[in-house]
Amino acid sequence: MDTQKLIEVLAREVLKEIAKRENENLSENNEIISKKSIIVAFLGNDEILKDELKKETSFVENVKLDSTWEAIGQCENKKILVVSTLGINELIELSQGRKSIITEFLFNDGKIVIVEEGLEYKKYTKPAALINLYDEYVKKVQEFGIKVVKRTEVKNIFNAKEKVYLKGLITERRLRDSGLRNQMIVVDGKGKITSLAMDYIKENSIELCYERGK
Repeated sequence: MDTQKLIEVLAREVLKEIAKRENENLSENNEIISKKSIIVAFLGNDEILKDELKKETSFVENVKLDSTWEAIGQCENKKILVVSTLGINELIELSQGRKSIITEFLFNDGKIVIVEEGLEYKKYTKPAALINLYDEYVKKVQEFGIKVVKRTEVKNIFNAKEKVYLKGLITERRLRDSGLRNQMIVVDGKGKITSLAMDYIKENSIELCYERGK
């Protein structure tokens, strides 16, 4: 291979590597923007978990059960309430629908996550009949749409990709105009995706799924 051809080959490889790194940086920046667009309100005394979540997203601390929805801020950002500790009486009152900042989140389409290890009654193993009763209270609050997760799983709420449902012909222009990046696209079983749209999906960290039974 002569010198000129070698230079051309090396130049192409360098350009490929630059483009690859730019796409990786764009993906990382989009993820950061996506996480920062979430506001987390934190209720409870798990200071270690609080410090971990502060690194992930915009944060509101010093939230109490009697805090108001207005105190969380009236912006359009998605809001998540993380309850790191919940006493037995507080669990019973929540299962009965007593008004609190938790029910305020429910009324305003906010997302609520309770840390399972932070439930006070989890410290006890007997009497079995009483523990079973408290378990029923937990099931009741889950029926409200509240998630109860392990402490190690709390950070996963920021990594879950937002689902966008699409039908018909999906083109690169359609995806670009919608500003879709770092999300999950759920395509109708009869939907068609162009080759350029597939390239856009790969370049922008988009997860692709098809609806079943269509």
